[in-house]
Amino acid sequence: MIGKNAIMAQELSSFVEYGTSVHSGDHTPLWQVSNQQGLSSLDNNTYIRGGVSYKHELGKWKFEEMVDLAAAAGFTSTFVVQQAYVDIRYKWLGFYAGSREKSSPLLNQQLSSGGMTWAGNARPLPQVQIGIPEYVQILPRLGLKGEISYGWFTDNTYQKKQVGNGYWYTKDIKYHHKEGFLRIGVPQGKWQLEIGVTLDTQFGGHKIGGAEPGDLGNGWKDYIRVFFPGHGGEDGPVGEHLAFQGNFLGSEYIKMTYSHPTDFSISAYMDNHFDDFSAMGKLNGWDGLWGLEYKSNHRGSISGVVVEYLQTTNMSGPLHGLQDSPVGKTGGADNYYNNGYYPGWIHWGMGIANPLIASPIYNQDGDMSFKYNRVKAVHLGWSGVISEEWKYIAKLSYNKTFGTPNRPIPQILENFSTFASFYYIPRKWKGWSYNASLALDMGDLYGDNVGFQLKAHKTF
Repeated sequence: MIGKNAIMAQELSSFVEYGTSVHSGDHTPLWQVSNQQGLSSLDNNTYIRGGVSYKHELGKWKFEEMVDLAAAAGFTSTFVVQQAYVDIRYKWLGFYAGSREKSSPLLNQQLSSGGMTWAGNARPLPQVQIGIPEYVQILPRLGLKGEISYGWFTDNTYQKKQVGNGYWYTKDIKYHHKEGFLRIGVPQGKWQLEIGVTLDTQFGGHKIGGAEPGDLGNGWKDYIRVFFPGHGGEDGPVGEHLAFQGNFLGSEYIKMTYSHPTDFSISAYMDNHFDDFSAMGKLNGWDGLWGLEYKSNHRGSISGVVVEYLQTTNMSGPLHGLQDSPVGKTGGADNYYNNGYYPGWIHWGMGIANPLIASPIYNQDGDMSFKYNRVKAVHLGWSGVISEEWKYIAKLSYNKTFGTPNRPIPQILENFSTFASFYYIPRKWKGWSYNASLALDMGDLYGDNVGFQLKAHKTF
């Protein structure tokens, strides 16, 4: 029985979307493929997508259920469960189960090149998560949030089909995530400092082919070992017994924001990626994503700007060793995003992190690892409003790669990518929006490509 003070609020919404991309050259251009939650393709493609969301409240409880499906031609699969989840909130506590799109922490998803550990570049991972999803003020000038989850990768079929002769893959991979953030400053105040850390882990599954194939640990004890990072069992692979079980990686974040009372805000931020304690202790020099963001509080021809510098060339030094080795230190040659027991930090071929580090889906030989993870890049993104019915987003990126620490390439590969996207939201056609974009790649990394992309979206 519902008490008389309980209030029941309900909201049912749905949408349908059609999209298509065509290109000339080797592939669909970089910025028409990247940071689209994996709903994209290197090939000419078309898709139709639809979803239903139901939000309702009961007193202090909030609920949301959503199903978001797509049927496609030219993708890595013809049927995609893009999102399917239930989200439950009680006061500051949150819980969700299922597959949901996720963006980079603290970054502008539309304009940034993407986070160093999570960028919204690959398909969502189904998971069960609990925590504090939004900042809760524990002191007048201190807020915190944090979450913990377990999930799994869904690309067994893709890996089995795409792996090349002489290479290996791992099926039934599990996933663990934990994060914590602090916000220092008065909410809605002039100055705010945000700091945080995320830790992600690939674990379990079965390695098919390569060195030490077999069971990588799929029992309940393995879930505990990755929650409290520790050595793998003696019956597991030698490498995981000597080091930590699973492929651990994550990011350290710091962001300082100044907000003008009425006109604008400016932020400076750093996303430091780590694969072990050496980079976690910032022994990787200038590696990381360094950025500035300007955001206007008013509609204008330029309402937002992001400028970023990305570097992954240091990797805590050129040599890696154990404490008793001639190297005399641990860490070094960190080989970001690669691992000896798990494919690269990918899902359905797309890198989960910043797309300026070329995803293994570009590899022509079926290698599931990152071949070009030592990168220097600059990126510019900006957006604005043209009129009451028109707005735009634009991006320019330049990157060059040096291969990997273990496999440097004899000639540096360079690439230039640009992107212009226009949105038309007619007032006379309620719920309709249209998006058209042009993009260009020039260089050795992604090829010379020109692409056109069109989307039509209707909300009910």
